[in-house]
Amino acid sequence: MDNGLIKLLEQTGFTEKEASVYLALLELGQGNVTEIAKITELKRPIIYVILEGLIKRGYASELPDFKINTYQAIDPSIILSKLQITAKNFIAMLPIFRTLHNKGKKRPKITYHETKEGIWNTYEEMNQAKDGFFISSYERIEKHFPGSIDKWVEYYKKGLIPLKGKHLVPNNKFDIEVMKKFSKIGQSARYLPEIKNFNMDFTIYGNKLAITSLGEEPFIVIIESEELAKSMKPIFEIAWARGREIKT
Repeated sequence: MDNGLIKLLEQTGFTEKEASVYLALLELGQGNVTEIAKITELKRPIIYVILEGLIKRGYASELPDFKINTYQAIDPSIILSKLQITAKNFIAMLPIFRTLHNKGKKRPKITYHETKEGIWNTYEEMNQAKDGFFISSYERIEKHFPGSIDKWVEYYKKGLIPLKGKHLVPNNKFDIEVMKKFSKIGQSARYLPEIKNFNMDFTIYGNKLAITSLGEEPFIVIIESEELAKSMKPIFEIAWARGREIKT
């Protein structure tokens, strides 16, 4: 097996064994654990564990309608696409990193959550803020937290959520329908016509900036910094100005 390809995949986040299994699947086209073991010289129980991880991360899939469990690798171009998205997200947040770097002795407080409970608790905190600015995909939120949208609408109506927010969403049917509901309960809502989806959500509430990823491995980072929040608001306002009104 080509060690150069293995090393290259390791640089993209694969372990050495994951890279070996992935390359074996590419070589086979489709194959079972016995065939993968012959190429990689790994033990079958280890291969099953590795395959489970690759499938979870979207790098492999199990083929239906086979008597023996049979697998195939995704097209390598998908890996490149994921790397490009990661690079794009990093570039987008580079001003934030630089702001943090230049803070001097007064460092912002940074909180990180990767559990659904931690992310949900942060959403609850946002809802109790006086005001907030959201650049969000509510379709992704609903996917990870089913029923959350209707629950928030109900709480808004009952006065249990004091937040008066600006909500900027992508141009897709689900998010626009949600914004119609939000508009009826006193929230400001717009959509960006040229964008169909967001890879990450951004929120300013109080003196905090929250960055949320609701992909395969969800997480949220909350940066508490008055200076950073003030610095980011003009950028949010520029995006808001490009948005279009939601017609209810």
